[in-house]
Amino acid sequence: MDIQHRRIAANDAVHHYAVVGSGPPLILLHGFPETWRAWLRVAQRLAADFRIIMPDLRGLGGSPGPASGYDKHSLAADVRAIARTEFGNTRAVVCGHDLGGYVGFAYALSHRDATGALVLVEAAPPGTSQLDHLMTNPRTWHLAFHANADVAHLLISGRERAYVDFLIRSRIFDAGAIDAADVDRYAEAYAAPGALRAALEMYRSLALDRQLNLAALAEDGRLAMPVTAVGAAPSATTAGLREMLGEIAVDGRAELVEETGYWIPEERPAQLAEIIRNASEGL
Repeated sequence: MDIQHRRIAANDAVHHYAVVGSGPPLILLHGFPETWRAWLRVAQRLAADFRIIMPDLRGLGGSPGPASGYDKHSLAADVRAIARTEFGNTRAVVCGHDLGGYVGFAYALSHRDATGALVLVEAAPPGTSQLDHLMTNPRTWHLAFHANADVAHLLISGRERAYVDFLIRSRIFDAGAIDAADVDRYAEAYAAPGALRAALEMYRSLALDRQLNLAALAEDGRLAMPVTAVGAAPSATTAGLREMLGEIAVDGRAELVEETGYWIPEERPAQLAEIIRNASEGL
């Protein structure tokens, strides 16, 4: 698989992204505590069918991000600048995991004409009742902890390797899907100057993200393009995914993936690749 690495200056920051494959546009957006590399196994299965871009979110990829601009609509503007460079105005399938799903949702809200379909993987966007619940659920303690960015930075900085390993191991089913070398790469990325701060600012901005998303939904209505929500069974349920989809989309589809933990792109890449293919049908 011939992966090309590129950089672009846009919106007062320098952004790294990886490009591979040929065909209609597909954007894959990673979450925390990962990087574009989280999508390697999925990209291997889709590169023959799609032209894929895999950005590092603002502040990652070796270029420290600016002090501000970590709300998901600003991050979506970063992704749009990359997509416009690679795809022009051609509509893309957008797929995001975790925080990347929040960015993907903001992208679809802000750039509806440029979004052919949206796939949310283990991602209940800000503004949904599901994320409101998760923000106060002890099982998802990390959301509130990371949102208190100053304290989180104090406790994680210098311990990135241990923290990344803990977060991944505590939510994984297939322990061999993310090995020690993968954890090393992710930890190295977040130990780079400014990277951990950038990631935590993405959580600090969740309250603003909620306001921006609800305002966009109130003004322009629910998303009209096909939206697929993907969850890991049994922690996710079809009913829960459909309830969330009903709040944000006119045309929603719920998909459960068996025998996986939270890290579906790496634990079950074949199943996720097929879901993405199905989401792109008819575009």
